[in-house]
Amino acid sequence: MNTLRLIPRIILICLLAGCSAFEEDDRSLPQAEFERPETAVDYTVELTGVENERVLELMEQALALYRRQENGAQSLAFLRRRGEGDVATAQKILRSFGFYEAEVDVQIEALDLPEDADPEAPAQLAVARMIVTENRRYTLANHQIALEEPIDGRDQLDITEFGEHVGEPVRASDILDAETRAVADLRTKGRPYATRTNRDAVADTENATLEVVSTIKPGREYVYGETRYEGAEGVDREYIETYRTYQTGDRVDPADLVAFQRELIATGLFNAGSATFPEEPPEGAEAPVLVSLEEAPPRTVTGGVRYNTDTGPAVSGGFEHRNLFGSNETITLDGLIGLEEQSLQTRYRLPQYGQPGQDLVAGLELRHIDDDAFEEFGGTITLGLERELTPQLTVGAGGLLEFSKLEESDGTDTTSRLFGVPIFAAFDSSDDRLDPSKGLRARVSVTPFSGFVGDTPAAFGVIDGAVSAYFDLTGEKKYIFAARGRVASIISGDLDVVAANRRLYSGGGSVRGYRERFIGPLDTEDDPVGGLSAVELGAELRARVSSAVGVAGFIEAGSVSTDVAPTFDEGVQFAAGLGVRYFSPIGPLRLDVGVPLNPRDADDAFQLYISIGQAF
Repeated sequence: MNTLRLIPRIILICLLAGCSAFEEDDRSLPQAEFERPETAVDYTVELTGVENERVLELMEQALALYRRQENGAQSLAFLRRRGEGDVATAQKILRSFGFYEAEVDVQIEALDLPEDADPEAPAQLAVARMIVTENRRYTLANHQIALEEPIDGRDQLDITEFGEHVGEPVRASDILDAETRAVADLRTKGRPYATRTNRDAVADTENATLEVVSTIKPGREYVYGETRYEGAEGVDREYIETYRTYQTGDRVDPADLVAFQRELIATGLFNAGSATFPEEPPEGAEAPVLVSLEEAPPRTVTGGVRYNTDTGPAVSGGFEHRNLFGSNETITLDGLIGLEEQSLQTRYRLPQYGQPGQDLVAGLELRHIDDDAFEEFGGTITLGLERELTPQLTVGAGGLLEFSKLEESDGTDTTSRLFGVPIFAAFDSSDDRLDPSKGLRARVSVTPFSGFVGDTPAAFGVIDGAVSAYFDLTGEKKYIFAARGRVASIISGDLDVVAANRRLYSGGGSVRGYRERFIGPLDTEDDPVGGLSAVELGAELRARVSSAVGVAGFIEAGSVSTDVAPTFDEGVQFAAGLGVRYFSPIGPLRLDVGVPLNPRDADDAFQLYISIGQAF
């Protein structure tokens, strides 16, 4: 094609204005507020000629006619100036979608007030019409990513690696995204200072096409140099280094620093932290890294109160000390005092044990439980390893020793001495520990036991699996649907071989409306005896009625059987209820009332629950 012959019909278009002046975000200026005078104008907006839904949505977000409509206008002339001021914004939006020949016109029409108008109504009604003539939409004929400095003999990058948008209608966001991906690709390949420096666009008005050349300065290729640390003097540098995935001399990748920073913050030792390259490109081939950290307080004290109708009130408290010896060694103490249960637990965690992502965990629990199913004075010692395979998936294995003195529901006294090997896998992609709105939680554990129940040798295995799912129905965390399920089984030939505290139960917090551990077979005194299998299902709809208050409705079911596989011979108990949530700074405060739907003679009419955090 003869370039000189095309010059008269080629227009240079400032795509930069269409791309960067409006990148599909509402960069609206602060709105001036004024008290409406008696001569104020109430108006409606009519926008015609726009067929693209995204263009229409952006105009409704960006145009002052829409943004200030609620305040009205001071006069018809003022309204006209407002509309005319929107013309340039509307054209920028249209250009960002390839409508380079679009025409925008504004018309203001005064309307008559109805005869029965309220005396305090505005003095004038009007319609503000924005009439758009889109005309032709331009097609992106070519997009080149040019390099200021050649790389391996190449002076440009392959655009197809960063988006298949050539040949499509022009969209500024596609061009910007391709540039962003090209820069990011160079940075991941050892060029952390790569940046876009220019963008030129030429439009062919005869064929309604656009050609774009984006220029990138790739910068020098670097390897990692020295890593220096600032702050957090109370944390051992050797411990911090265990989270560093790159080595000195490796080709740099900014993603490594992001991952390093994320891992350090996740330790809980730091309030803030960053890992950065120098602002200016360093001389030579090595890029040093500066890690700046702000150490968090190492101690935490917690407390809580709960109330259930069947178990009564209970108070809990906890103390946690992180970084005991400088490497995030953590000891936790938790205590619970209630009418039916008292317990004291201590746990010790040594992170990064043996290899990154692996923790050594140890624990000791002393407890007294006295409810309808059994009374126990017991203690459990645990020791094991936990390994984080991904940020969502954790697995673990270990051993436990347990000694319990039990009085069963029939009055039989038993001493249980057990050794177990718990193995588990846990997955958690939820977005909040106390108030999840989306994601999935699942946990499966398998624990073989061996020992003595009384004087009788005992050997059995427990398989327990539970899953919870959370769905944000509107995307605004206003309506949350949550569901949970649990299936558990004890592999044993006889229920009597399993100590009462290790049998399966349901009810209470798991099926609200029934007493704790009360679902399943009952003895002649209407006390629960537990079972070898259990199934639970539950669903809850949570709704926020204000920023601080929410309500919930739920339905749940549970069944416990003396058979290894669930048979439902003892029936399925159903419950439903309503709840109120108060969203405090420490988490949602929950009040639930559950009612059995098919109660047995021994069941209560309802149960009341008060605690912190959602039910599941």
